[in-house]
Amino acid sequence: MDMKGKKVLLFTSVLFSYHIQIKNAIEKLGAEVHLYDERNNPSSLQKIIIRKARFLIQKRTDNYYRFVCMKESSFEPNYILFVSPEAVTCESLKQLKKTYPNATFILYMWDSVKNKKVDNILPYFDRKYSFDPEDCKKYDMILRPLFYSNEQKGEMPDEICEYDFSFIGTVHSDRAKILWNIKEYCDTNKLSYYFYLFVPGKMLLQLRMRTDRYFRKWEKKYIHTESITKEEVDRVSSKTRCVIDINHPKQTGLTMRTIEMLGMQRKIATTNVNVQNYDFYRPENQILLDRKNISISKEMIISKYMKIEDEILEKYSIDYWAKELFNLKL
Repeated sequence: MDMKGKKVLLFTSVLFSYHIQIKNAIEKLGAEVHLYDERNNPSSLQKIIIRKARFLIQKRTDNYYRFVCMKESSFEPNYILFVSPEAVTCESLKQLKKTYPNATFILYMWDSVKNKKVDNILPYFDRKYSFDPEDCKKYDMILRPLFYSNEQKGEMPDEICEYDFSFIGTVHSDRAKILWNIKEYCDTNKLSYYFYLFVPGKMLLQLRMRTDRYFRKWEKKYIHTESITKEEVDRVSSKTRCVIDINHPKQTGLTMRTIEMLGMQRKIATTNVNVQNYDFYRPENQILLDRKNISISKEMIISKYMKIEDEILEKYSIDYWAKELFNLKL
């Protein structure tokens, strides 16, 4: 079975270039894909409302999905795929099912169900996948880790790297504190680093400043309200010996960063102890951090990366990920 001649209606967030990567991977299988922003291109304020008080924006969301159904009335998709939704309502899914009664509805979560508050929409999907092992147990979902793109399939790093450590990401939960401890360790041990602490908008920046004493320690040059391009993220990562990964305390699944560094063959220092449960885990490559007591071995950071077998690497590629979602022969 392949996807030649099949049609896919794809809903996902516009985040870096992930939405394009997913679309391209499905098209590579032979399908025709129509892509929509699951959240209806929200402003910064609307993103906050979606996450904190979704009911205030429900009418806007339902109108958007009615518009999509009208626009795509003649498309007749075989599959409707939602990737980590947070805005879609039960009413909108009912509308989609009414418009496309023969379509198979597929859900993939790269965030926890609890974080996105989407447990109410789960019954509307025929197949449900998650990156989070605990969600898979709780909600009867299929475990499927995240992916690295074809562009991120890199070579073993040179002995000399521009940065010993790097971190690029949103400042949430206890990240500012953990990163500050790592920065202090680097300064003491003369290790080079690159930090890009992102806060989505000036309103959230001010809130973080008022509520997070560790965030206030950071110099302004490390703090940004403008997101960095995916190309720049990959460029920095390719010049880094060990990338820092701090998972959300409420998530057990492996982050996108963890899998991308697997593809790029870069070390990662991660707070997620669950990485030990995966077939690619090598203690030399995936260095565990205790988020409550940061302790780092310089020797582990500067030691050589251990090469992973090609058959294991392939399982975490975006092409393999797409095949698995559509139940294609692997």
